Amino acid sequence: MTSSKFYSSDNLANIHTPLLHNFWYVAGLSTEFKGEMRERTILEKSLVMYRKKDGAPVILQNRCAHRSFPLDQSVLDDEGIRCRYHGIKYNHDGEIIDVPCQTKCPSQRIRKYPTKEIGPMVWIWMGDPDKADEKDIPELPVHDKNIWTHVVSEYNYMEGNYILVQENLCDLSHLPFLHVDTFKTPPAYTNTPIEIEVDGDEVKFYRSMHDWSTLSAFFHPGIDLSGKKFTYKSGGHYMTPATNKGYAEITVEDKGGAPICHYVSHYVTPEYQNSCHYFWFVARNYELDDVEYSQKFGKLVQTGFDEDLVAIRMMQKMLENDKHDFKEMSVKADQPGLHMRKIIKRLADEEAQNT
Repeated sequence: MTSSKFYSSDNLANIHTPLLHNFWYVAGLSTEFKGEMRERTILEKSLVMYRKKDGAPVILQNRCAHRSFPLDQSVLDDEGIRCRYHGIKYNHDGEIIDVPCQTKCPSQRIRKYPTKEIGPMVWIWMGDPDKADEKDIPELPVHDKNIWTHVVSEYNYMEGNYILVQENLCDLSHLPFLHVDTFKTPPAYTNTPIEIEVDGDEVKFYRSMHDWSTLSAFFHPGIDLSGKKFTYKSGGHYMTPATNKGYAEITVEDKGGAPICHYVSHYVTPEYQNSCHYFWFVARNYELDDVEYSQKFGKLVQTGFDEDLVAIRMMQKMLENDKHDFKEMSVKADQPGLHMRKIIKRLADEEAQNT
């Protein structure tokens, strides 16, 4: 059990820690942005999302400045949105451009949020607009389709706090148990030492293994490393409160060339304190043209994440409703997640002080 003051409950983020605003979050898949409006709540703020005729994604406050009618239930055209309640019209920047009952438009406006479309995702900045810097969007080189082939998720809804999701992604010791019939990870995986590197506000972690017979189910059936010397690294990289990158990487001794890789990019976007939006995609750098395998592997991964979804929903319910006297304990495998929670708690405290 971990007993260091470093991991005391006062230092760790939990399901009640205030949500962080000054970060880039994934608002949705690029395919969700069309010439029609869609509502999505992010960080407890209702937003209306759509794509302009020129192809640019737009995200606005989803609330008419007049009487709070939801704009996603209104009318979109090339110039903007006309509220269906009293006909007030907003342009794509959130400015009022027409009020049917008067000639002068109020200076009041609704908020437009900074967005950036990269690969299969549209990012949003929810915090201080003056602090929005696209350079802060986590760099994910797996977006390069010349090197990688991709399996992109559908939209996933998590009935649980995003901290529970991030900790699930940082603690892979659950693989042989929660996903026993899915990923077929051997129980010995949990006994393999974890290498951890904390770099500023990021946490990298992995385990190394060398037994192909227990790992082959996770890779393309055309790969056979029986009798070969190799190192298999399984782990992840907590990057920001919105992003976590998992990976499975094989380096074959004396072979040279790039390792055989699967990267799983996870995007976690809080909706409310007890729910979040979740997106993922898997990239691999081998057997790029095997579409059938991509589809099969995508279904496998989604099955595993559906199991996570159920577990997180049950934990959220227990944390909210159970009235036992309870003191959370931690074990050795929790260390990457504890580092993550310590970082988020500090960031939340700093953001609260600067608000």
